[in-house]
Amino acid sequence: MFRICFSALIQRQSLNDNDLPILPQLMSFDLTISAECDSRSIACILRCMPNLMHFYFLLTIRRTTWSFPGELLDGDVWKQMLEVHVPYLSKFEFHMSIEKGRPKLDLDIIVNSFEYFVTKYSNWHMIINRWKFDRNIRGK
Repeated sequence: MFRICFSALIQRQSLNDNDLPILPQLMSFDLTISAECDSRSIACILRCMPNLMHFYFLLTIRRTTWSFPGELLDGDVWKQMLEVHVPYLSKFEFHMSIEKGRPKLDLDIIVNSFEYFVTKYSNWHMIINRWKFDRNIRGK
């Protein structure tokens, strides 16, 4: 398994899609991102691994100032990205932790957009929790 963690703000540079490295032998990939990103950035990474079979994705965002791109919660965007860039994918796991109070997300729309994955991947489960933090309570 190959693991990459991003935890710093990365300045986007112009990328020439023809200059990206291709890693055909990579079959399993664990990607953790703790910085601002969007689906284009993730697609760029996946494009380098055409034979990927297992993809584990973790996104943790702790900055409320970032205007979170809603496309990362859109199952149709993920479907297109995975089908185009990693056609041999047989296992896809992801977890997103986003601390953002406003605007509130419609969880039903998010869950319904991932309906495709129920039939594509066996044992597909999707769990979304909404936590309400009381900022007036302080630890001892």
